[in-house]
Amino acid sequence: MMRHGLATWLLGIAVLSTPAGAASRAGGDIPIEDGRVFPENIAAGPDGTLWIGSVGRAGVYRALPGERTAKRWIVPGAHGMKRVMGLYYDAGRHLLWVCDAGVRSADGAKGVASIRTFDPETGAPRDNFSMEARGGCNDLTIASDGTVYVSDFEDARIYRWKAGDAAFAPWLDDARLAAVDGLAFLADGALYVNTFREGGLYRVGINPDGSAGTPQRLALSQPLERPDAMRTIGPDTLLVAEGVGKVSIVTIRGDQATVRVVRDGMTDGVAAAVLVGDVAYAVQPKFAKMSDPAVDPGAFAVVAVPLR
Repeated sequence: MMRHGLATWLLGIAVLSTPAGAASRAGGDIPIEDGRVFPENIAAGPDGTLWIGSVGRAGVYRALPGERTAKRWIVPGAHGMKRVMGLYYDAGRHLLWVCDAGVRSADGAKGVASIRTFDPETGAPRDNFSMEARGGCNDLTIASDGTVYVSDFEDARIYRWKAGDAAFAPWLDDARLAAVDGLAFLADGALYVNTFREGGLYRVGINPDGSAGTPQRLALSQPLERPDAMRTIGPDTLLVAEGVGKVSIVTIRGDQATVRVVRDGMTDGVAAAVLVGDVAYAVQPKFAKMSDPAVDPGAFAVVAVPLR
């Protein structure tokens, strides 16, 4: 049996069973203050607090339980951040991990990302780890032993940080994982990985020495279209954001993955979703409206998707 086992699942769902937070919001959408936010990821705390990362503003917004608006929390550009991508709440250490994808070199050959931690209550900065990768960091997840895994979209790589390390280092480099994006652990202890352009879903076992096993592609009951961030919501179940505007639940049995779409037709795309109680909260990035500053993308909101 792989070394992470059931404890991985228990850690992964620790922040998801939050009936108090869900009830206080009654499952409604949550507007994000500010314009041109272009949110890319979302995380949830055990009480239903939501944190939303902004590519457009290079900051983090927060909505406490009972609040109907996500407000500035880490102000735009604070701590030198450039592009906030992945977010992950670390229940074991009570930290919010934030991926700042940084800025690429002029020739596009190299980028330096910063992966930071913050106090989830006060927003005070804690640690700052570097990650030298052409595409910078994208999505994050955490194993039961506290090891943090991060995807590098551009180079088909997954990076890893273990307690005591000074920086994130390459862990898996495999051409099959081109445009690697979402990461999540399930109860079997394996790391599950999706690929944005191909729409693939892979299982990566972790060897006893901590090294990566060979990625194994799973058979999907129906295609995943531009899968982005994903989160564990059960021992064998993932919540997956699909960039074409879907929120889906994927249940894995052996090498088969059953896809069930729970929300479709979200025309501004979906970059990430997280479960609070029985409501998934999804962010729509509107990236197609980002390149031209003269185009008004309209208001941004976290969209509530009831699962029952």
